[in-house]
Parts: sequence; C-alpha cells; structure tokens
Amino acid sequence: MLSFAQGIGVLHKDMFPAYIQTLNENETQLQKHPLLSAFFWNSDIVSHADELYLVINKTNDVLKVIEFKTMFSKVMFFTNIPLLLIILSAFCLPLYLSLRRKVKQVKTITHLNQQTEVLLAVFKISTSSHHQNSSSLNQLSHSLTLLNERVLNYQQETQTHICQDKLTGLADRHAYLAHLQEQLNDAEKNQAKKALLFIDLDGFKQVNDSFGHSFGDEVLIQVSERLRSVIRNHNLSHQHPTTMIELNLARLGGDEFSIFIESDTLAEHAVEVAQSVLFEVERDFVLGNKIIKIGASIGIAIFPDSASSAYALLQMADVAMYRAKTDGRGIFRVYSPEMGSNMRRYHYLLEELRLALASQNFTLSFQPIVHVEDCSIDYFEALVRWSHPIEGNISPAEFIPIAEESNLILELGDWILHEACRQMSAWYNAGMRKVRISVNVSAVQLKHRPIFNWVMATIDKVGLPAHALMLEITESCFIEASDVVIQELEKLRQAGVLIAIDDFGTGFSSLSTLAELPIDIIKIDKLFIDQANDNPKYNKILNSISELGKELDLKVVAEGIEHANQFELVKKLGIQCVQGYLVSRPETSRNVGNKVLSGNLNHIAATGTGVWLPETHKPFDLPSKRPL
Repeated sequence: MLSFAQGIGVLHKDMFPAYIQTLNENETQLQKHPLLSAFFWNSDIVSHADELYLVINKTNDVLKVIEFKTMFSKVMFFTNIPLLLIILSAFCLPLYLSLRRKVKQVKTITHLNQQTEVLLAVFKISTSSHHQNSSSLNQLSHSLTLLNERVLNYQQETQTHICQDKLTGLADRHAYLAHLQEQLNDAEKNQAKKALLFIDLDGFKQVNDSFGHSFGDEVLIQVSERLRSVIRNHNLSHQHPTTMIELNLARLGGDEFSIFIESDTLAEHAVEVAQSVLFEVERDFVLGNKIIKIGASIGIAIFPDSASSAYALLQMADVAMYRAKTDGRGIFRVYSPEMGSNMRRYHYLLEELRLALASQNFTLSFQPIVHVEDCSIDYFEALVRWSHPIEGNISPAEFIPIAEESNLILELGDWILHEACRQMSAWYNAGMRKVRISVNVSAVQLKHRPIFNWVMATIDKVGLPAHALMLEITESCFIEASDVVIQELEKLRQAGVLIAIDDFGTGFSSLSTLAELPIDIIKIDKLFIDQANDNPKYNKILNSISELGKELDLKVVAEGIEHANQFELVKKLGIQCVQGYLVSRPETSRNVGNKVLSGNLNHIAATGTGVWLPETHKPFDLPSKRPL
C-alpha cells in the first residue's frame, strides 16, 4: 500500500502530464468505486464509460484523473512494488516448494504403506489396531520394524538351513570344513597344535538292513546327542554366534562324524576324547522294545604333524580310521605317514582295477581238489588272476578286498562266474562229467545279487548242468547272511548246485547254526593244517571236524596241504579231499587240458574224471594260499 501511495504521489506531482485527463463532475456521470477507493486511501476510484480512473486532483467540479490500467503500466515502475514482488517471491517460493514436497512425501508414504501391507500379507504378519489408527509415518515405521524382524529371522533360519545337517542338527561337512580352515589359519600363526577325530560307526549298516532306515535314523540322532555330551564334558564347545550350531562337531554324511579339538592339543588329549567317544557309542541304544549295540572306529590326525589344511587333515584322519577298521574295529588309531602310503596304494589299485575291468584284463587259474585215496579229481577251484601291464602279477589278497569295498566285485564276480562255468562246460562236454567247478562268492555278491536267479541264468547261458557247479562261501558270510539269502542257497542246492563253507573254524559259528545251514562241503582253514603236527589241540580239532562231517553227511576238504606229512595226517584223520601246493599249484586251462585230457580220454570216458598226482619234486615252501 505504501508503494501505491508513493506512485500516486508521483502522479500528484504531474510528472506524467500526457496521461492525465480532465473530467467535469457535473457534465459526466461519475460513480465512485467504494471498494477500490477504500484500498487507495486518499485517492478515489471512479468509473466513467466502463473505464476506471484514479482521481489525482479535484478543483471544484473538475477532476484530474488517470486511467487505472495506465497507472499500473507507467506508475508502478517508479514504485517499490517490483522489489516487493521479488521479496514476496523469495518468501513464497520456498513455502510452495516445501508444501509441494510435503504433498509428494505424503503420497510416497501412502504408496510405501500399501507396499508394506502387501509384504505383511505375504509373510502373514498381523499389525495391532493401535498402529493401524496411527499416522501413516508411524504405520510405515511399525511395518518396517516387523518386516526387519522377519527378515533377520529368515536370514538366521536360512543360514542354519544351509549349514546344518537336517537329521541330527549338527554342522554339515561344508560348514565344518570352513570352520576348520579358520581355526587352522589361527593355529598356524600361533604355532599351536590341533587335533581332529574321524568317527565311523561299526555295525550301523546291519541296523539299517535289519530294522529299517527309521531305526537307523534314530540311532544317528542318539549318537549325535552322545557326541554333544562328549563335547561338553571335555570343554570343546564352539557355537556359531548367530545360528548357535556347534561348529566343533559335525556329521560328515551317512554314519560318519567328526570332532575338532580347538585347544592347543597334545596327542594324549585327543586319545582321551577318542576313548570317551568309544565308551558313549558302545553303550546300548534302546529303540522301542529293542536294544541295539554298535561300535565305532576312530581315526586321529594332528595339525600340523599330519596335514596343514582342513581338507587334508580330515582325509588323514579318515585314513587312520580305515586302519582302525582294518585292525579290528571298535578302536582308534593315530595317523602316521605309513598309513598315507597304504592309502595312496589303495586308491591307485582302485583306479587300475576299474581300467582292468573295462579291458577284461583278468584270467582264471584252476586248482584241483583231489581225493586222498586215489588222487582222482573231485573239482577245480576257479581263482582269478590279475596281470598288471606295469607291475606284473598282483596278488588277489591285495586287490580282492579293494574290489569288495568298492563293489567292483559285483562286475568282477559276474565275469568270474560266467568264465568259470564256460570253461567247465567245455571240460564237461569233453568227458569230465563227475568233475565240478568251484567259484568263490563274497558277502557283497550275496547282498546285491539275487543269488538263485543270477547263478541259474549263468549256467543256462553256457549250457552247464547245475550239478557241475559248486559255490564256496566263507563261514563269516554265512553268519551275517539274511534269511532270504539262506533260502536262495537252499533253492540252489535243490536245483543241484553244491554249497561249500570256506575257511571253516575261523568264523566262530555254533554247531547248531552249522546243522541248519544249506551246505554240502566243509573246507578246513589252512591255519589248523599248519598247526596240527606241532600242537595236539589242533590235531584234536581236526579230528573233531572230520567226525562232525561224517555225522552230518558233509564232505570235508583240507586246504593248504603243502607237505607230505600234512597229507598223511589228514588221510589218517579220515578227511576225504585235499587242496594245496603239494597236489598242484593253480594252473591255466591249457595246462589242465594237457595234463588231464591228453592221452586219458578212455579213462575219463569210463570214470567221468581224471587223476592228478601230487608234484614229484620237493613241495613249495610258499605263503599260505587264500582261495580267491
């Protein structure tokens, strides 16, 4: 208003004569504009001919006026109004921008609330009615708090899910190895010693096979709880800060567990922990109305003596565990470099064995078993031989256990049975109709092969009569055989196949069990033959076995006859048949044909068998033979 007053003052000084007009109040109809007149205080605003005029001066009835629009276009530039407009703009613009930003913020908060409501619905999170009635910003804050809690819980659950064994709740192999590497890195900096135990359950597979996997799972859960108690009792605990998983105890897979001793460790401390583990595992497991007994074999590896990395340390402990199983199970062994070389040899032969199977780089030798009275051939035992292209002949005692542990014995056993039956079929057609071929069958084959169908399909394929085949099964295999396997063997006997119990006397089977087994022949282990002439007790055992065979109508065969005095002893005891280097070493099929068939066809045609006289030269003083 002061600026307008200043502008009007300029007009009153007649500084713009060209724009000032004169109106006679009496001659024209002038109407005063009350509202605008009040706005301009001392100056009146009148209207004439639809135009508005500002009265500058009045003399009697003559008015000096200026058009209202001219006043704004000319006079305003000589006032402070432009400055005031600038000042007003400087004040109003931030206010406008702030108001606009606030409106935009309200829209954004509203949109975010809508999005969080969708997320809350997805996660099935309910909000309280109190927060639903609060401001949008408070609602958003509350919703974000709930979502943040759920995300943290989800993150913890996910991390636990990734790092935890689902069955036992222990750390899994991946999380355990990561923890081991961290601890070993610190130990290397501090030059500290650590220890690791590799635990494998003994007899767990039998639990699964006998009672089912649900029982096996329950055993694993109880084992994990007992191992947790060992961890607590020896103050070995190290829990993850977020998931609270025990990191020094892990289930590696199957029935394998591991304990890491984090403190600076001497071997004696690791041995104490191992003894505690053996004690806990060997306690009875009560499952429903059943009491189950298992054991454990433990390998111990020391850092940095055994290995310098987590994976290598675990591997060396595994090697030591394998030695514990080999040495008798239910014990522990501390890793030594000699064990490592044996394991490397094991894996080397395992790979070479696979290659040999692919190329069928095996042959069969045939060792005769003869009657003690006239040395007529009762049967031939088929023995597999492996001639390695670099190492030469590899002993069956070395590669057969590897084949059994890796299940390669299944493929190898298929080949052995087929090749042995094919060869016997040729000899049978040549006249040896009272001679049989004997094939060794392992526990792995009994478990994984439908024994009756497998054998019958093979002999049908090669055209061999069932009565010309004999299967040799070790005493320990009979003890562990299921009822189904026993029934299958009985079906084979009814079809004509003979069953022999091999290595008799080493498996601790009871006489009642022997009476119920589907067997026709007892093969006495070489151990008794070696000791019989020097130890009267072994002599009496041999005599008892011979009498037992007669009572049960079982043929008795003595293995490992290498000296003449052994031959005379078993003959005197009434044992019917003998096998060993005194009679013959295992021979190729060509040598068997040359010795038995060449020149003796008439005898073979008449008797259905041949004669195999003992070697005329000095008997071999060789290591004991294990039929394989």
